[in-house]
Amino acid sequence: MRWTKSRLTELRHRLGEAYPDARCALDHRDPFQLVVATILSAQCTDARVNLTTPALFARYPDARALSQAQLPELESLIHSTGFFRNKAKNLVGLGQALMARHGGQVPCEAGALAALPGVGQKTANVVLANAFDIPALAVDTHIFRVARRLGLSEATTPEKVEADLCRLFPESTWIELHHQLIWHGRRTCDARKPACGACPVAELCPTGSGRIADPHTGQPVTPAPDTASTPTLRPKAEGPQRIVSLVPSVTELLAQWGLVQRMAGRTRYCVEPRWIRNAVPAFGGTKDPDIAGILAQRPDLVILEKDENTLAAAQAFEKAKVPVPVLVLEIRSVAEAREALVILGRRLNAEDAARQHIAAIDAVMEKPRSSKRRSQRPRTLILVWKDPWIAAGEDTYLADLARSAGFRPIGGQGYPRLEDADLEALAPDVILLPTDPFRFNARHQKALTQRFPEAMVKVLEGKALTWMLSRTAEGLVRLRQERATILAL
Repeated sequence: MRWTKSRLTELRHRLGEAYPDARCALDHRDPFQLVVATILSAQCTDARVNLTTPALFARYPDARALSQAQLPELESLIHSTGFFRNKAKNLVGLGQALMARHGGQVPCEAGALAALPGVGQKTANVVLANAFDIPALAVDTHIFRVARRLGLSEATTPEKVEADLCRLFPESTWIELHHQLIWHGRRTCDARKPACGACPVAELCPTGSGRIADPHTGQPVTPAPDTASTPTLRPKAEGPQRIVSLVPSVTELLAQWGLVQRMAGRTRYCVEPRWIRNAVPAFGGTKDPDIAGILAQRPDLVILEKDENTLAAAQAFEKAKVPVPVLVLEIRSVAEAREALVILGRRLNAEDAARQHIAAIDAVMEKPRSSKRRSQRPRTLILVWKDPWIAAGEDTYLADLARSAGFRPIGGQGYPRLEDADLEALAPDVILLPTDPFRFNARHQKALTQRFPEAMVKVLEGKALTWMLSRTAEGLVRLRQERATILAL
């Protein structure tokens, strides 16, 4: 049966209803991270790539660092993704090409992207669509299989299938359709045992209906048994299945671990990664969560952090009519962050993912060196709020992160409020201004530089420093880089 405009519209409608949250499965924060992750995804699952990249990006956060990577070290970090020697050479070449041709930035032109080492047409399209929102339709193994089974293309190469799909569908739908077809291939249209009985587009599919043989085998498809009585297509994972996270960094961590499908709720401040706002419902704030709304979700675990959330919230869940298990973390140091990762890994049955994050932290932790080196730890005041000034005291996670990176935090204990005279009395060598939770900017930096001309005042990306667990390794890398810059002046 020929694909008419109305049937193509119906196909898109059904895919949209079946996979409303379809998105890029590779975790990334910028175009550089996406192009690296996509190169690693060749002959490797996205889940494995997502377990590998936190340590990789902690060690090589940008093109400059990657261009200077030593192959043995890089190969050890990406070994689990397969074909690691070839991938390592491509990644170093990628970093060098970005530095030489594009000032260290990933270009947004298809030709320039495809000319980079390790980047072909498919990778270029993935980056264009997901990093720059430029319409493109990359054809991977899932889309290649699904498109041919649906009769959307009879072509025998991904490039020709891509051309056929781009002719059939409006350009404005390419990005969304790309993700929906991939999710359909992963969740329903399995290569060996397609779940035709649970397929949302079965009536439109010539292969599933038996009108044509499977283009990949030449034989009729052998569908998986109809699982209408048990509609979940994937085996149920062990551990909690309806998790509510009240901690922004824990929410991001769960996304990095591929556990979003097991999340039933978050707070409105749990906003990373950005797509999670459309994937998981929000219930109140960090200090004032919507207890009734959360209980209505029937959670089997609520995760809190002692300093970020309140005792009243934890007690409300434990004393509910149907008590809810709670996990209260306490993270005031890098060591406690590592321990929290172990606890979460065990509780959520995600120990492999936890070990990957711990390895990333250990890889960048500063090892004790000579006494001369230790004496070069600048007295550092870390401010987290203005009007009034609030500092991160010496016993906080943020201070220990800085201490682990070679600074000497000052400012008392806890989160003390400071007057102008207190700042002057502390006489800091360095003042750090993270952009989270308060949005410090260049104006604040200039004002403090004028007040403390002897101090080095730096505005730093805040979430890298304040979001423990999901960004501990990144925070250590950034702080060590800042310390090296300061000591070099």
